[in-house]
Amino acid sequence: MRTLLLSRLIAALGTLLLTGCSDPQLLGIHSEQTLSLANRTTLDAAGSGQAAYFCRRVICAGDDSDNNAVRGLMEFDLAGIPAGQGSQLVSATLRLYQGESSRTYAALQNLVIEQIQVANLQDATAFNAPALDVLTSEVPGEGFLEIDVSKALKRTLALGGAVVQFRLRFSRPSNNDNLSNLALFSTADEYAPQLILRFAKP
Repeated sequence: MRTLLLSRLIAALGTLLLTGCSDPQLLGIHSEQTLSLANRTTLDAAGSGQAAYFCRRVICAGDDSDNNAVRGLMEFDLAGIPAGQGSQLVSATLRLYQGESSRTYAALQNLVIEQIQVANLQDATAFNAPALDVLTSEVPGEGFLEIDVSKALKRTLALGGAVVQFRLRFSRPSNNDNLSNLALFSTADEYAPQLILRFAKP
């Protein structure tokens, strides 16, 4: 009896594995390309430059002890994508490593990820530049965040853009408690922001 049940279980697992491997969406993936961070900065609403200084080794978002909103900005260079391959893009994932941020999320609600387009990421105008696309994350714990930015990448590549830029902020600019409430995003080699692109077979 046990032998019969074991045989049925193995057969069922075999069918499940074969079904999973024949998923058309998975079979359609031809290649994956990972883009590294090309440029980044942190800006504050007062334009004091303090946030950029104190967050020079990381990317920050939240507010500072003067209750000024703090926003992190990042840029990825798209020049490494072969000509014509942009039309084959299946998905794009922005991968960030976030430090423990429970207190920041409790104070300032959700993390907001915006696509922007500015001439110079370091310029103060990037702080309030119009958002082309808006996404949110509600995960406060330490670890990798993976955000689907496929729409942003497809739009940028279709328009022939050379770079794609993202801005990190919180939905509540400040909770006015005169405390620094910051989420920190690593820029260390193995934890630095990445853009993971997946392309279909031509």
